Amino acid sequence: EDGKSEYGQDKLGNMDYTVYVEGLPFDCADDDVRRFFADNGIQDILQMRLPKWQDSGRLRGYGHVVFDSTDSRAKALKDLNGLNLGKRYVTIKEPNAPRPGTTASAMQPNAVGSEPRVQPDGCRVVFVKNLPFGADEEAIHAVFRDCGKVLEGGVRLARNYNTRESKGFGYVEFKNPEGAYAAVHRAAKPFGLVVQGRPVFVDYDEGSMKGSFRTGEGK
Repeated sequence: EDGKSEYGQDKLGNMDYTVYVEGLPFDCADDDVRRFFADNGIQDILQMRLPKWQDSGRLRGYGHVVFDSTDSRAKALKDLNGLNLGKRYVTIKEPNAPRPGTTASAMQPNAVGSEPRVQPDGCRVVFVKNLPFGADEEAIHAVFRDCGKVLEGGVRLARNYNTRESKGFGYVEFKNPEGAYAAVHRAAKPFGLVVQGRPVFVDYDEGSMKGSFRTGEGK
C-alpha cells in the first residue's frame, strides 16, 4: 500500500493506525520490538518511533508504533497488551492526541488539525525546531527529502560555537517552493514529521539562512 488511508490521510500521522507502547526493555533494539509484533502475528509495521537516550543510544522504554491496517492496530491493543518482551510486561494502548504546546505536537502554534499559515511567495526555506540534539544534517535530510528535493548543503543546524553540538533548530532549503509547502503541511499533522522519534515543528522562513547555521564540520 502507499501509506495512505481510504480518506487520503497519511497513515503515519493518523491515530487510527497508531498505538502507544511502554514497558520495553531498555537493552532491546528496534529489531527486537519489530520481531515481538511479528512473532505475535503482526507484520505490517510502517514506522516505529522509539525515543533513545542520547548518550548510550539505548531505548527509553516507550514510543509509538504505526501499522498499515486498523486490523493490526486492533489486534495489538487486544491480544498483545500485557505480553512479555524479555523480562518486562509490555503495555499497549491507544495514543493520546497531541496537544498544542507539547513536544508531541512539536509546539505547533495552530490547533491540531488546523491549516498552517499561507506560504510566502516563492518561499523555499523552512525553519525547523524541536530537533533531537543528536540528529545531524544527514538524518534530517533523510526525513525532509520525502517532502521534495533538498538542495545540496541545504540542511543547516545552529551549533554551539565551541562544542559544535546542535542547539536543536535550524533551516532546510528546498529546490522548489512545493517542497517547503509539503514540509510545513505534513508537520502540521500529529506526528507528521518525526526525526529520531521526536516530532518537529516546521514553519516558513522569510529571511535567508544565516552564516551561524553551520554543518558539523563548521562550514
